[in-house]
This record gives sequence, structure tokens and C-alpha cells, in this order.
Amino acid sequence: MFRRGSSGGRRSPGRRRPAWRAAGFSLVEIIAVLAILGLVSALLLGSGGEFLRHLTRDDVETVALDAIESARHSAVLSGQPVELRYDEKNRRLDWQQGQAAIVGEGEVRLLPPARLAAMLVGGRAVENQLDRVIFYPDGTCQPFRVEIVRAQASEIMAIDPWTCSVLADDPTAEKR
Repeated sequence: MFRRGSSGGRRSPGRRRPAWRAAGFSLVEIIAVLAILGLVSALLLGSGGEFLRHLTRDDVETVALDAIESARHSAVLSGQPVELRYDEKNRRLDWQQGQAAIVGEGEVRLLPPARLAAMLVGGRAVENQLDRVIFYPDGTCQPFRVEIVRAQASEIMAIDPWTCSVLADDPTAEKR
């Protein structure tokens, strides 16, 4: 008995149809690869994003922002207000439950939320510093700004009193 093949001609009963071509991937294989890629990217974006942000920051800035976050965290966990102070002599930020040393070049200054008065010292406007910043048990903090002073430049970052994180960059803000 003869069967009709795909070519329209007749084939002998001993010949088989050609097997599936090995040049392509099955739908199951493609879905499995996409699922693995999605899982790996979710893991990298979840933990790697914060890691990459820390790599791009300067050491002084990283220490200062981490100290602010730690002081806020301590206030929330303890249920009591926590004070953050900068010790210029020992170059460290202190709060009741910890401290963070400033390494490398640069200084940190805690400033009032708005420029009230500034003196011109050595061609640079210098503002009065705050003695301390208070973080409250509800996760908020006293309004303030942080100045990161490096050799030739300084950057002032406003801190949001509701979230205690850096406010978005203001294009009109001055960088000295």
C-alpha cells in the first residue's frame, strides 16, 4: 500500500516522514528561557539597584545619607526622638544608637532648611550650621539640608522632612 507524501508523489511503505527539523526551538523551551531571564532580572534589579546607586556616590555622601537613614530607623524602632550630630573634631556623625565615621576627603555640614544668613569666608559663602537634627518616632524629621564639602566644591542636598530622604534635584539650586 502506498501513502501520499508531502511532495504529492508516492512513497514506498518503508520510508518515513522526515523528523521535525532540529534548527528551531520549541515553544516550551522559549518560555522556559524567558522565565529564567525574568527571574534573574528581578533578583538583580531588586538588590542590585541599591548597590549600583551606592557605587556611583562619593564616600562622604554615602556615609552621610546612610547615617541619616540609620538615625531615622533608630527613632522609629525605639519609639523615641533621636538626635543626629556631626562631630567635627572626630569627623563622625553620632546618634543615640550608633555612629558613622567620615572617611576620605570631605566634610559634612548640617544646615537649616533655608539659607537664613551666610558669611563670605575665603571667597565662599558659609552658613551657620545646626547643632543637631531630630528624628521622630513617626518616621519624620526636623527640616534640614546636608552640605557635602569637598576640596574645591560643595553640594547642598535638601532633606524631605516626611521621608528623611534627599529631595529631587532642583535645577535652580546652587552648586558651589
